[in-house]
Amino acid sequence: MGLFSKKKNEEPRPAVADMPSLFMNDDSEGNHGKEAMLDYQLSYLLRLANSDISYHDGEEFAKRVLMKLLGKEAILDSWGYVDNLRKVSVKAWKQWQHIDLIFEVDVDCGAGMEHHVIVVENKAYTSIHDDQLTHYTETVEEYYKDKNVLIHYWVITFFDNGTENYESIASQCRESKGRWKCLSFVDLVDLTDEEKEKGTSNEILDEFWVKKWF
Repeated sequence: MGLFSKKKNEEPRPAVADMPSLFMNDDSEGNHGKEAMLDYQLSYLLRLANSDISYHDGEEFAKRVLMKLLGKEAILDSWGYVDNLRKVSVKAWKQWQHIDLIFEVDVDCGAGMEHHVIVVENKAYTSIHDDQLTHYTETVEEYYKDKNVLIHYWVITFFDNGTENYESIASQCRESKGRWKCLSFVDLVDLTDEEKEKGTSNEILDEFWVKKWF
């Protein structure tokens, strides 16, 4: 017995990934600002990976996402920490030259410091228009032409990989200048079994990246 005894008929707590996000869900239909929210969430997420800030919950989650956007494999140690990312600095800009997100990233993955730029165009439930990707590529490459950086171009969409809308965006990426790649919201994060069950211990990340809302 006792005051804090579990009730006999109490249902077990569902996995975090099976819980609805109250933050992202209401009675609205359609996009309603979800692309703008993705801008802020991605900016926050990648800046969590900075090694010059005190530890924050979700930091390892952020480092795995960062490594994917850098085209690198995240090698995990026995504790689930990213073992091959020794030092990282991330700076983020929103809506520079109408581009959704620009990240400047300095990383040491064991072979010395590398300098990267990540260019992100978010397409929640919309398509690419007016050859905008080629225009963005030309703008970015002109700005960074005299700088020693490796540039990565990504379109991130809420359309699932394999759907008609996703394949349409992926095709436009291949046709545009700049080696753009399409990545779905689900494929971006690669949740671990533990994160699906218990979350990341960061409520902001859990509400947007782990819980169901679309």
